[in-house]
Amino acid sequence: MKKTLSTLLLSFALLPCFAQSASQILNQVAAKLQNTGVKASFEATTFKGLNPNGTVLGTIQVEGNKFKIQSNSMTTWFNGTTQWTMMSGSDEVNVSTPTEAEIQKMNPTAFINLYRDNCNYYMESDTYDGKMCRKITVVPKARASFQRLVVLVDANGNLMNVRLKDAKGNWMRFRISQLQTGVKLSKSTFEFSKKDYPKVAVIDLR
Repeated sequence: MKKTLSTLLLSFALLPCFAQSASQILNQVAAKLQNTGVKASFEATTFKGLNPNGTVLGTIQVEGNKFKIQSNSMTTWFNGTTQWTMMSGSDEVNVSTPTEAEIQKMNPTAFINLYRDNCNYYMESDTYDGKMCRKITVVPKARASFQRLVVLVDANGNLMNVRLKDAKGNWMRFRISQLQTGVKLSKSTFEFSKKDYPKVAVIDLR
């Protein structure tokens, strides 16, 4: 729903330090995620309609468009082009080239590639985990790979929560905690190393 001027003014009165546009705030969050190494813990939940359809807990390391995700079910490396996925307890790692939509569902910071073009933005004050925050909703003006994106950002411009409604109408929620920025990460962080897993078979699916 499009916010009226009075609603926006009320939001800014409640949160005086938030007197920025939604796009400016998202740009600041994106800069933090793209320009420095990032580490965080996350809880990712998929939904079928309104009902939770599965939850994954894990940690993520990100630098630009590269990431490594370790969860209770798998480890995924992505160097910006190639992805390696190894299920927990498996003796195989699958190599693939993921689509943009697949990356969005795995990486909670991938929203930075969604909001920039041909979208409407709506911002309001909200509360998350007992803290005041900015709730930014992004809706594409034309058909896209997603229907809606909802981002919660704290007063320091740190990412707290991301909800993504995909093109099929299913939601995915990422809860972010223990966020660290400015972390130095090596190139090898984002690539599967055969030396570290000498007994694991590499299955190339490209």
